[in-house]
Amino acid sequence: MRKALATAVLALALWSPAVASAHAVLEDSQPSRGAALERAPERISVTFDEPVESSFGALRVFDASGKRVDAGEVTRPSAEALAVRTEGRLADGPYTVTYRVVSADSHPVSGGYVFTVGEAAGATPASVAHLLDRDTGPVTEVALGMARGAGYGATALLAGGLAFLLLVWLPALRAIGLDGDGRQAAVSTFDRRALVVSVAAACVGVASVALGIVLQGATASGGSFWAALDARVLADVLDTRFGTVWKLRLTAFGLLLALLLWPRPAAGRSTAPPRSAGALVRPAAIYLALAYLVVSPALSGHAAAGDRAALLVTLDSVHVAAMSAWVGGVALLVLAVPSATRVLEPADRTRLLAAVVARFSTVALVAVGALLASGVLQSVLQLESLSDLLDTAFGRAILAKSAILAALVALGAHNRRRSLPALARLARGGEAPGRPGATLRRALGGEIALMLVVLGVTAALVSYSPSAGAQAGPFAGAVDLGPARMELTVDPARAGRNAIHVYLFDRRSGAQYDRPRSLAIAASEPERDIGPLELPLRKAGPGHYTASRAELIPAGDWRLTVRARISEFEELRAQLEVPMR
Repeated sequence: MRKALATAVLALALWSPAVASAHAVLEDSQPSRGAALERAPERISVTFDEPVESSFGALRVFDASGKRVDAGEVTRPSAEALAVRTEGRLADGPYTVTYRVVSADSHPVSGGYVFTVGEAAGATPASVAHLLDRDTGPVTEVALGMARGAGYGATALLAGGLAFLLLVWLPALRAIGLDGDGRQAAVSTFDRRALVVSVAAACVGVASVALGIVLQGATASGGSFWAALDARVLADVLDTRFGTVWKLRLTAFGLLLALLLWPRPAAGRSTAPPRSAGALVRPAAIYLALAYLVVSPALSGHAAAGDRAALLVTLDSVHVAAMSAWVGGVALLVLAVPSATRVLEPADRTRLLAAVVARFSTVALVAVGALLASGVLQSVLQLESLSDLLDTAFGRAILAKSAILAALVALGAHNRRRSLPALARLARGGEAPGRPGATLRRALGGEIALMLVVLGVTAALVSYSPSAGAQAGPFAGAVDLGPARMELTVDPARAGRNAIHVYLFDRRSGAQYDRPRSLAIAASEPERDIGPLELPLRKAGPGHYTASRAELIPAGDWRLTVRARISEFEELRAQLEVPMR
């Protein structure tokens, strides 16, 4: 009954209307998409629906062979626009424009479009996707995702480690009344192991943030990692909201590393209260740095860019804090607690281990509740409907993360139901942990492996657009249509209403091909057995046809079939596959 109720609540929540934070969307361009110009433009510009960060961006123009024909220096006519001049007078033919900018939610946004100058002479424009991939390939994007994931892991180990110390380890020591040499040895061993884990996490955090800043520059500028080391590119990155947040993240990780390496009080004195105001500076600095690391992922991502920024930032911070308490606690249970309990007599070892596991089980239960609640609420706010879970990369990443978290919850429930009672029984009998202790270690090892996967999925999730903010970007394709060359654009190539432009050029002369008595387009989605649907088409000029209100729903790989009626006895046909996101 409880499972059914939870499923119903989640389904209703996901169906609720929501407003999600959005990436910058291309609003206007000069020349316009699909334009057929008689004279070559001297300047290319793109304008977005919101300001794009600083002077950071790339606007490039390519001829049909993929050679750059822009002058290189990008100017800023306004906060929402980029412009670039062409290098000399453009020859007749098709040209492809690509852009990369950083939107308000700190994510790089890229896309492109095609226009034609004079007689196209049957030339095929260079592919927008190919040119963007050529500039910054998947290796750079994967590396940026790995840097994000490593940073999240470092945050979880540091923040979760402190939570484990304060909420689990020290209370467990007090609860069992352990004292004397045994307590001193256990505390000293735990402190050494926890310090090694924390220092390693802080080092990973520093390295991941530094690499992330450079990789963000490479991704957003469309250059290589080495090119992004240029001082101007780095300055542009650091001038964005992403750069500001990540500068402070770098500072926080660096501060924690310095404080961890600073000489500490002798082992066993960690429970003593501070004796002076100066003694409060160190813990206050640690708490402040950790609090910022927990909040900062929300400040540089989707959460801080939308209309509900305060709510989304709060939910995201709760989500990160809960995940940190769980991940950091499991890590110390595996990496520090066994060594600390091993120095004790068997009876004390089992008592301490049972007390630690019992307290962490309660902390983990609360963390899981907060994790699920904040995750569901964020999904409600960032997904428009239940179908987005399958139709968008953002939704599919949520499903993957949810499945892995369900496996983690199952492992945790198993430990709570089996290992905890067994350890408590052995503790009452004064016996060694034995098989229950070994079983617990194996289960915790499995949890760590799944948590690493969760961190990777989370890093991918941050890089995707929420469904309401996803920008599919225009589709441009070309195919032969008898003696003509057909160029077709679909804008924005996203499920819903789209504008379709069809241009016909004579394959020999490059002149507009205006022989068809009529032109028709039918759309179908074979995978869902939709269509063919006839789209309303009007002639906008010689060899130019438009469908300004083409409804293509749902997302998927749509097939557009163009039929050109030449005479009573001759009809030309061509097909193009258009991915609708």
